[in-house]
Amino acid sequence: MKINGQASKAAVFLFSIFMSVSAFSLDSDAGTDDTEDKAKKAPAAEEAKSGGAASAAASGGMTPEEIAKAATDPSAVLTQFQNFFWTTGSSDDRNISNTYLFQPVLPLSKKNVFRPALPLISTSGKTAIGDLFLLDAVLNQVKTGTWGWGVAGSVPIGAKEYSTEKWQAGPMLLYMNKTSSKVLWGILGYNQWSFAGKSAAADVNELSFQPIAVVHTNWGYWGWTDQLATVNWEKDNETSIPLGLRFGKVFHGKTPLNASVGFYYSVNNNGRDNTFGIKFGAVFIKPTWLRH
Repeated sequence: MKINGQASKAAVFLFSIFMSVSAFSLDSDAGTDDTEDKAKKAPAAEEAKSGGAASAAASGGMTPEEIAKAATDPSAVLTQFQNFFWTTGSSDDRNISNTYLFQPVLPLSKKNVFRPALPLISTSGKTAIGDLFLLDAVLNQVKTGTWGWGVAGSVPIGAKEYSTEKWQAGPMLLYMNKTSSKVLWGILGYNQWSFAGKSAAADVNELSFQPIAVVHTNWGYWGWTDQLATVNWEKDNETSIPLGLRFGKVFHGKTPLNASVGFYYSVNNNGRDNTFGIKFGAVFIKPTWLRH
């Protein structure tokens, strides 16, 4: 793949944004006291002596309940291999698709995580990769849960059918409320602007946000659909808001599996037809990978 001069400059610009966020987080951790780390390790040592710690040790120190909650928490440090099968009720020839998503989480420091996501999309008889999505977030633990801020970006390396053909970047905000042992709620949002790429491709200025509401029970979990709502500022504030529910369960083992099914109905404005569909998900979780 050839990269022209404009793309090279864009890559350097995007990389510098992510590294500046990472550098801030690394500085904020510089003053951590070793005695604090020792204090945190002491309870863990006591837990390891108890009989119920065997399953936690096999999952990187996380209990099955903690893994189940982390699987629905976008602020959790989990490496995931995701496979989603989609079908929609539209007449579009691309109304059925299957997406594989590799989404590792790279903990750059105790507060800073870097989450790239690369999709492999199969639809209309064609299989190819989509654009690379990047998320660099500084996470802060507060009394009510987790809040974070950072940068979201997209690198146009995907096939023409699945690419915006534009370099994008913008701010990201996240809040997750964890005051309840059974209910997890919050919101993830980011806005991306295009700043380089093919001149013939349409400019991008789009807000994406995901309201999160999940209830965990003894048999599994259910909650708001995991679809992203969008507002396209370039097309007369064109919006798409998915409504629906998803049901899932985390099956435990050496490699836990988060299986889910979601039913959604997307409300679209500006004369566009509303769409409905079903989304099946199978997410393999590696909680012991790349953790602090």
